[in-house]
Amino acid sequence: MEHLRIDVRGALGLKPEDIAVSLIVPTHNEARGLRRLLPAIPSVVDEIIIVDWASTDDSRDVIEYIRPDAIVVEQEGRGKGAAIKQGLAIAKGQILVTCDGDGSMDPLDMLDALAMLITDEFDFVKGSRCKPGGGSSDFTKWRNFGNNLLTWCANQIADMNWTDITYGFNAYHRRVMPVTEGLADGFAFEIQLAARLSRSDFKIGEFTSWESPRVGGESKLNSIRDGLRILRVLIHERNRN
Repeated sequence: MEHLRIDVRGALGLKPEDIAVSLIVPTHNEARGLRRLLPAIPSVVDEIIIVDWASTDDSRDVIEYIRPDAIVVEQEGRGKGAAIKQGLAIAKGQILVTCDGDGSMDPLDMLDALAMLITDEFDFVKGSRCKPGGGSSDFTKWRNFGNNLLTWCANQIADMNWTDITYGFNAYHRRVMPVTEGLADGFAFEIQLAARLSRSDFKIGEFTSWESPRVGGESKLNSIRDGLRILRVLIHERNRN
């Protein structure tokens, strides 16, 4: 059933030139994940930008074989946030989507996100594994506990109301771009962006997503170190406002 979802842009009678979609994927040794991700990207995506941080596996060969039309750039800074910001800087789409390259995210979930954005009902939408219909087959007991705890802390500290603050599957209009300036270069980037938008006039929401077990590379997240960094960023955002 998932593969029967329609192209939401086409359903609304829009042409590619009316509202282009750019997908940005940060990678580091994610060849296996890219083998799952790239073939599943829906046709509504007009531009694929892969920001690669010094991969030593065959990620480049996989990209060239499956999606030779993808734009591959060498990451200049370090950190997931830096990769996303570098991709955003060269993206041409009016709608910008970011997802991981480890194969855990279903690209078809972005169709729900695009349906929320294309109608201008929302400016920024965040994927959630905790909404009805969503979930994760990769959550361990402690990972689930940590995610719920961090989401609760984020909502308390920054006056937010998200259900799944740590999930890195996001989509937004280009008009949100100025908000990304000066944000963190690491994993905190996406959470800091959500926090800043929560305290703005932008219209924000969540779309349902399912997380499969990662198949590409090793996780770059250090739960304690990155969790503390995220909390510091959220406190900064609260004080900033």
